[in-house]
Amino acid sequence: MSETSDAPSSRGRPPGKIRVDEPPLPRRTRRPIDGLQLLLVLTGMTALAALAVVAERTLTGLTADLAEFNQSFPSGPVQTVSFASELATLALPPALVFILMIRGRMRTTIELLIAGVLAAVAAALVSTWLQGPAPERLHDTFVPSAGGVEGTPVPAMPALLVAIVTVVSRLALKRIKQVAALAIAGSFAVWLLQGEVTVGGMLVALGVGRAVGLLVRLVSGQPSVAPNGRKVAAVLRSNGYDITSLTTDPVDKYRRYIAESSQGSLGILVLDRDEDGAGVLARAADQLRTREEVLPRQMVTMRNAVNQITLQSLAVARAGARTPKLRNVLRIGADAAAIVYDHVPGRLLANLTADEVTDAMLEDLWRQLGRLRRNEVAHRRLSGRTILIADSGKVWLLDPSGGEVAAPELAVRADLAQALVGTSLVVGPDRTVRTAIKVLGRDVVSASIPLLQPVALARSTRRDLKGRREVLSRLRDGLVSSTGFEAPQPIQLRRLRPLSLLTGVGAVFAVYLVGTQLSDISFGTLWEQTDWRWLFVAIVLMFTSFLGAALALLGFVPERVPFWRVVGAQVSLGFLRLVTPSTVGNVAINIRLLTKAGVAGPLAAASVAANQVGNVAITFPVIGVLGVLSGSSAAPNIDPSINTLIIVIGVLLAAALLALIPPVRARLRGLWSDFAERGLPRLLDVMSNPRKLAVALGGILLQSASLVLCFYTCLKAVGGSANLAAMAVVQLVGNTLGMAVPTPGGLGAVEAALTAGLSTLGVGATTAVTAVLVFRIVSFWMPILPGWILWTQMQKRDLL
Repeated sequence: MSETSDAPSSRGRPPGKIRVDEPPLPRRTRRPIDGLQLLLVLTGMTALAALAVVAERTLTGLTADLAEFNQSFPSGPVQTVSFASELATLALPPALVFILMIRGRMRTTIELLIAGVLAAVAAALVSTWLQGPAPERLHDTFVPSAGGVEGTPVPAMPALLVAIVTVVSRLALKRIKQVAALAIAGSFAVWLLQGEVTVGGMLVALGVGRAVGLLVRLVSGQPSVAPNGRKVAAVLRSNGYDITSLTTDPVDKYRRYIAESSQGSLGILVLDRDEDGAGVLARAADQLRTREEVLPRQMVTMRNAVNQITLQSLAVARAGARTPKLRNVLRIGADAAAIVYDHVPGRLLANLTADEVTDAMLEDLWRQLGRLRRNEVAHRRLSGRTILIADSGKVWLLDPSGGEVAAPELAVRADLAQALVGTSLVVGPDRTVRTAIKVLGRDVVSASIPLLQPVALARSTRRDLKGRREVLSRLRDGLVSSTGFEAPQPIQLRRLRPLSLLTGVGAVFAVYLVGTQLSDISFGTLWEQTDWRWLFVAIVLMFTSFLGAALALLGFVPERVPFWRVVGAQVSLGFLRLVTPSTVGNVAINIRLLTKAGVAGPLAAASVAANQVGNVAITFPVIGVLGVLSGSSAAPNIDPSINTLIIVIGVLLAAALLALIPPVRARLRGLWSDFAERGLPRLLDVMSNPRKLAVALGGILLQSASLVLCFYTCLKAVGGSANLAAMAVVQLVGNTLGMAVPTPGGLGAVEAALTAGLSTLGVGATTAVTAVLVFRIVSFWMPILPGWILWTQMQKRDLL
């Protein structure tokens, strides 16, 4: 959109027309900071619920102390505060509606009413749940009791006030916010002293109101505070810049303009509060997974961004590297700022072809990086989109906002690695390596080799590398051969992987879940009541399952592999399940076992994939058949067939819902493609060989039957009894969940599934928990020691 506007005169000169060329700005925006705050509120409420379960006495004791304090506190001040807060509470909502209507903000008025109603309804629903089906610990923590009469756990009026104040918080209503704070704080103080609300209930009310208000703001959006081009031009004119035109420059995610003036071409970067909080979650995830030295600095707020950008621009220029000269920083109202640079006409490196980039340009780039290196200044965002080739042929470095001064050595080395990859994507690795060594020397360039990995690169470079991974390999090989150094091991930049994090969190939750299940069990009584004859049979059956697992794997391996070596590997998995999810450990160890036995890597992976598919292909039909058969032979007054089928159907529905998620569906397609390429031929080979097919089927059935009978004998050992076919369904479903859940050995999920399954068969709760405990001791905890012994011995002998 092009338009002209009058602008204030500069330094006494008459006003002139300014041509502004920019696309229309959105009238309403959804601020990233609102989403971040909503996530923090929900996290806080979840933590509060966890605290209520784990440390119930902490919150209930605090509430009791406040109620006791009321006995010695004068009633006069309490009544005064109560009257003032009630008056403010009743007057605030209609006053806000009246003010907004006078100002003509009908949409905000509707948002305010919707937020108030939703907050009140949400508070009422939470109160109903806490007074009804909520766990006992949550009930005791959040439900107040005065004189034997239960009160409202989550008062609706404070939640309503917080919600409506959140909706209008960006408006100039300072007095209204103060009155709301008085009403909320006064009400809670009085109610806490009088025992009409608990500390937990008060915090939940605040959280519900804040969450509803933020949700309404996110759904409806907020009026944009971003200044348009006319306002930017007016501010520039009023600060002495004789602007004649202002044109949008869409080179990156920021709002940039090119301004033509009598002082020359200017680059204008506009920042506003609409973008506060953008990228914080992605940055937090990166910080959790990746070392700090290779990540660009995050700018959470507008003010933080202004400070960081100006500091780094001055630092890069001070180091002697070329970057557009910073001229000024101008405020545009209360919610925006403009950073004024000299504009350098040119083209981004990523937009050039190899023929357009000369060796002199590349050498100039390495000289700029050498100056940053000598002055210990890191850029941290070097890529083909932050390296500019000016019309004069000189190299300029753009957007240094993510860097730092007095940078650690690793950050400076990462800069060089980023530039090497970004340049190789344009001109190829050969010219990149030759010119870099010519300017910087072999020692400096070789130090970047361990950092040539995707995690150390800028996001834009990682996107450009998709489908061109060979560039990274060719660059690394070229550097190794040209510098004459041996290829060093890549530096470990990952702190942890997402699966490791998920495993750790799941393990903590699982330990807590198992601990709460065992809190009512007396191990002394369990020791006395356990029938050791049945327990001995369970132990034998458990180790029989390892023989079945070995046979099941060997059935899918045409090559000759020693049987007892495979058995030893399966026993060692008893130890490895303690530190890795079951499926991950099984696949990795079995592939390693086969490759160490002389099976080619791709064929070993294909055999293990075929084994996994074979297990699934047999287990699920067996579950279905046993689920149907369990009804005909069940104990009197028990109908396990319906219950067990419900469990099976629930698992299948959950799998179907997961398959509807695009990333999960894409992952499944990838797994199927990999299996069709490698595993399917192996599976067909097995099916065409009757002997191998019998070994594979026999091993899978032996493993499953051994675990089912082990589970059954553990129930017998503690004095329980149930239908064997129904128990088989329960055990197979529980084992399947254990393979799918990313916790060590399925810890937590298996216990919960098996206990719930036994309960559906008419087994008492205490007996069910005890039987599952004994079964997990036999099947999960007992094999750890022999598994560790075999794991260490087989590693020493290079068998694993």
